[in-house]
Amino acid sequence: MRILFLTPDVPLPADQGAKLRTIGLIRAAARFHQVDVLSFARSDEVAGDGAVQLADVCHEVRLVDVPSPRPVIRRAVSFLFDPLPDIAHRLESEAFRSALWEQLSHESYHAIQIEGLEMMPYLATARSAGKRAHIIYDAHNAEMSLQRTVFQAEMRNPLRIHGGLYSLAQWSKLGTYERVMMNETDAVIAVSSADATKLRGRHVEPEIIPNGVDTVSVPFHAPRPGGNRLLFVGTMDYRPNADAARWLVYRILPAIRRARPEARLRLAGRGADRFRAEGVDAIGYVEDIRPELEGADVMLAPLRMGGGTRFKVLEAMAAGLPVVSTPLGLQGIDAEPERHALVASKAGDFASAVTRVLDDPSLSGKIAHSARKLVEERYDWSVIAPKYLALLSRVRRKR
Repeated sequence: MRILFLTPDVPLPADQGAKLRTIGLIRAAARFHQVDVLSFARSDEVAGDGAVQLADVCHEVRLVDVPSPRPVIRRAVSFLFDPLPDIAHRLESEAFRSALWEQLSHESYHAIQIEGLEMMPYLATARSAGKRAHIIYDAHNAEMSLQRTVFQAEMRNPLRIHGGLYSLAQWSKLGTYERVMMNETDAVIAVSSADATKLRGRHVEPEIIPNGVDTVSVPFHAPRPGGNRLLFVGTMDYRPNADAARWLVYRILPAIRRARPEARLRLAGRGADRFRAEGVDAIGYVEDIRPELEGADVMLAPLRMGGGTRFKVLEAMAAGLPVVSTPLGLQGIDAEPERHALVASKAGDFASAVTRVLDDPSLSGKIAHSARKLVEERYDWSVIAPKYLALLSRVRRKR
């Protein structure tokens, strides 16, 4: 079977959630099928190790320069008058469209897989030039629902009302765009049952292929008694992560440090220096998160907006790092409160849950071992890959 992946960026190094998912699916498919990739790339990625490593996995890799950000004035006009959401314009590129047309003119594919809604502008080209190829849409998020959660969270803060109004407009536009584009594909993949429910429509019945981790590459370390290192991981140019970090640093952490003054929070991710404060070590981007997981005592996931399933939570669970999360932070993961993680929605309750884990070695040990078992049984790539390969087989039989 010949499969072409259309990706918004080079999925190696797999240093963020979308990349981790994409490279996991590519590796699963490439074990048994011919896989080609057409991807956007920054100039440093074209000659970087990631592109070389990807070429070792795939049959053919073609890269196109990522387009420049749209001017502010153009975005403002689009916000007011364009019926399409911003995500439909984010990666618009005639160069990419031409490269896709050229690729499809000399290679025949059984399936073309579109990774994320921002790549949907190329659906029409894939459909017309791909001849008999089946189009698979991998929905990393239920984008309309994601914008709804952003709107609801931003409107709680008078200083963020402008962000809430922006998300309200995007939420409205996505209600039509996301559904129409999905209806033009042959198969839709959701990362969880929660996302599948949100994406389900008149012509769409999503199949669930969860996010996963390779537990073999994530060593388990039982929690250490007496620890005080807290960890938050996330790229801060992603609004849900920035909101979570802001709430954590300015509302939750002070309450934790009143109970445990020696507690320190490590913020890992691009843009972390935006949130410097007492008791915070903003370490920024880290290429390999495993040493941070090994050195931490609690993983914090205080997400109040967003969608999909968080790889950082799965990685922490696999590593034996107890997780304290909001309900949204655990969305898409079949984790039971008090068994696989502690869950809290309010800042004070969240801080209390963190101190509980730090103060009770038996609780943290129980959570760590139960969470590792959950990930091994349901979210390891060895479990997920066969489900994805079965989906590809069904797609091929439809031809």
